[in-house]
Amino acid sequence: MSHTLKLNTELGVIVLRVRQSLSFDEVRSIFAEMVRLPSFKEGLCLVADLRGSGTSLTGDDMRALAALAREKDAAWGDTKWAFVASSDTMYGLSRMFMALTDELQVDTHVFRDIEAANGWLGLAVDVEEILM
Repeated sequence: MSHTLKLNTELGVIVLRVRQSLSFDEVRSIFAEMVRLPSFKEGLCLVADLRGSGTSLTGDDMRALAALAREKDAAWGDTKWAFVASSDTMYGLSRMFMALTDELQVDTHVFRDIEAANGWLGLAVDVEEILM
């Protein structure tokens, strides 16, 4: 398995850690998997740790994923998604997704490091702690 998902109900955040390369089908599957988590509810934040991953995703894939996010936007409600990406490719694709979904209720932002994501999310705990 190239990813793990964990829902921290106390903090109201889903943590996605990706360890290998992501394909379009896997990202689409992850979107569906998140809303099926026990205790999923509107308003949960997402921290996507992409630092250990690569991808074969294209610009067309990102447009398709943005369309999927539009379909699921109401389920998420008014919340924040933080992507943490260390590679230029993952950072750039995440920025593209962010731009394509800027009209949604879900506010998406991409960061190069955990500390910046931590400040933006405003969780009551250091994000690094929930990634362990």
